Amino acid sequence: MMTNLTARPTLRSILRASVAASLALALTMAPLPGATGSGGVAQAQTQGKGQGTRPPNAGQSMKGGGGSTKSTTEGDTSSDRKGPKYGGGANANKPEPGTSGTRPVWAKEGIPVVELGRLSVARAPAHVIEKALAEAVANWATMGTTVMTLTADGQPTLTMTVAQFYSLPAEQFANIVMTYYSSIVRIDSPLENLGLLQDLAKTGVTQLTAVKPASTIDLEAIFLGSASDKTIAISVDTVIAMNTILGLPAITTDQAAELAAKAEAVRLAILIGHDG
Repeated sequence: MMTNLTARPTLRSILRASVAASLALALTMAPLPGATGSGGVAQAQTQGKGQGTRPPNAGQSMKGGGGSTKSTTEGDTSSDRKGPKYGGGANANKPEPGTSGTRPVWAKEGIPVVELGRLSVARAPAHVIEKALAEAVANWATMGTTVMTLTADGQPTLTMTVAQFYSLPAEQFANIVMTYYSSIVRIDSPLENLGLLQDLAKTGVTQLTAVKPASTIDLEAIFLGSASDKTIAISVDTVIAMNTILGLPAITTDQAAELAAKAEAVRLAILIGHDG
């Protein structure tokens, strides 16, 4: 909950003004076949023409974690269990992939000092994020085809699938979240959103079936804004920090600024929608 309740109208008015044109576009899109209501949103626009997409193979995966590596020396099992302090065999002091000695990649110098809140779960071991990604994809088989009937006082009724919802530009997604918060279906888990973000950034495609992103950066912003702590603003430094922690391909300063702005719109919409 926001501690400064008097600021809420200001935040709401700022975001509504910034996305009013986007909502107007959403309301003119055709309704789903067979769907009812006073308004509708059809399948999202075709894939963006590459603006904001990350350069292919511009970076490598960096996995967090640390600790010793089990010895391959035969018969040395007792010292293996005790770790490098007790010898641990020939490979006991060899750093694991994605680490610098005993320090995980996210502990190295050069990462901006920025408050991450829920985004701190990005420091989890790689297998934890991979498991969250698998769960998100498995749940999407049912979730993505769910038809949402969105209603709010004084607003037109919108009808769309969750997949269509995630295919919208980040600003339209944000405005719908803010306006119809109590009626929407979305992925809230920070680990699942970060797993989806990491997968999209590294491969250039999403495993969420039927989602046709407005652009790669728009969908990344939806994932990043949804993973974020709703009370902590997303900045360019946030994007740079997450890029490094998750081992994502390099992006330009302009791309980082665009991603931060779009993700911040989503984050702010969730805050306003949640606080009513």
